[in-house]
Amino acid sequence: MKIRVIGVHNLETANTRHTCFLVDGVLAVDAGSLATSLPQTELAKIRAILLTHAHFDHCRDLPTIGLAIVERSHQIDVYGLQETLESVRTHLMDGIVYPDLTKALRDASARYQFHPVKAMQPIPVLDYHIRAIPARHPVPAVGYIIWNKDGMSMAYTGDTSGDLLPFFQDPHAPRVLFVDVNFPNRLKSLAELVGHLTPALLAQQLRHALDIGVKLPRIVPVHLGLQYHEELAMELSAEADRLGIELKPGQEDMLVE
Repeated sequence: MKIRVIGVHNLETANTRHTCFLVDGVLAVDAGSLATSLPQTELAKIRAILLTHAHFDHCRDLPTIGLAIVERSHQIDVYGLQETLESVRTHLMDGIVYPDLTKALRDASARYQFHPVKAMQPIPVLDYHIRAIPARHPVPAVGYIIWNKDGMSMAYTGDTSGDLLPFFQDPHAPRVLFVDVNFPNRLKSLAELVGHLTPALLAQQLRHALDIGVKLPRIVPVHLGLQYHEELAMELSAEADRLGIELKPGQEDMLVE
């Protein structure tokens, strides 16, 4: 399993991208910066996309990707909560802002096939299995655990201020967990209000897991608040020292195997 980290931030600029991932070149997790980061030849190889929720920075590039493959013979399967898929269809690909790419466009067939997922129920996707893990966020949201037949696995929390134990205690517990850390510790109240973690809130959950004997995977903080990047790096380093683990922030274009 080869994981390409497309972006690790909450904002896209000339040097940063929205948080999203590409597994083995065929399975994408969120779609906020896929089209602005990949050439058309690589976009055409994507066969499925997992959406964590409907916020713009996580689904923005769906219309662009669909139009980029409009002359291809295959559809892309899109998975997400029913509420997420309905929001995308109602507010993004609504036939006004962008065409509804779940329907045929003149001579071209539908580009997307939507598949609702239910939390905690494993389903097959391509050559993988996935499980949606509930997330605490202002809109319906999940994270995902993804594993293949060789037992390799990864997970992403999506945007959340919720419990991480389900990721650690899953039968297919990931070897790497990409976790949302958007705000510095001084903005704890705001982070909890809008459904994100801080370094200290993350550390509390990791300490609890260690105290009950849970083996932690590699933890990679992502969805980093762009304006707080240096502050987050320092606070994560301090928490890592206290816990005796590694908490290095993710980087754009990093590869994990």
